[in-house]
Amino acid sequence: MQRIRIDRPGGYEALRLETVATPEPGPGEVRIAAQACGVNYADGIIRMGLYASARELHGYPITPGFEVAGQIDAVGADVDQWRVGDPVIGLCLFNGYASHVVLPAGQVFARPAALTPAQAAALPTVFLTAWFMVHQQVHPRAGERWLVHSAAGGVGSALCQLGRLAGCRVCGVVGRPDKREHALTMGAEQVIDRSADRLWAEAEAFAP
Repeated sequence: MQRIRIDRPGGYEALRLETVATPEPGPGEVRIAAQACGVNYADGIIRMGLYASARELHGYPITPGFEVAGQIDAVGADVDQWRVGDPVIGLCLFNGYASHVVLPAGQVFARPAALTPAQAAALPTVFLTAWFMVHQQVHPRAGERWLVHSAAGGVGSALCQLGRLAGCRVCGVVGRPDKREHALTMGAEQVIDRSADRLWAEAEAFAP
């Protein structure tokens, strides 16, 4: 199998492609032949050595990556919910930048047929973060007005969509004018460009 390895923090040159033995799944595990992996802000922070969990829970060398999409290509003992060939999404604590990923069966979910592998791999980290915030902490009510910072980013885009689905009115904040259209597409009804607009005056006008 192939994977990306970071021996020590650095720039893009720290990302190295290597070939290693393909791991076998143990009891309760499955192996995914990855077709796509998500690329998140956290992965860049890992590369730069600024992600505390990477330093404290794993250390270097490390393979970044928190999410993959592909097909099951091997199943360990005591796994009866998955079969070889099943299209899936996998959530991993690092190690996602690889052609094959071994995960506990409970961290694997069926990939909706409507999603391509690339679309599916881009969903879990940002949408689960946003969903937890919205439905486990905020508990939204229809008609609320939300100010979503970094509305063109991954979590911000997810928050715009979840807010609209919950019946809330969303005002997105972006840092550049070229991000305005994306925030509108994601569900913001108004967008504040903090590089040109008066952020808090516009926000107070949206939610007096």
